[in-house]
Amino acid sequence: MKNMIKNWKTTLTGIIVGGVAAAVALGYITAETGGQITGICIALGLILSKDGNQTGVVK
Repeated sequence: MKNMIKNWKTTLTGIIVGGVAAAVALGYITAETGGQITGICIALGLILSKDGNQTGVVK
């Protein structure tokens, strides 16, 4: 749990991707649109991610 709080950016991205998957499954958006949104979220998540044991503070 401690690492999840430190990586809130990637956790938030994962939650958004889950929401997009649910929206596609329920028919609120098309699979094509859902794929595009998911791709953008995954790309941003990878850019913002860092190791779970790192806080981003330079020592």
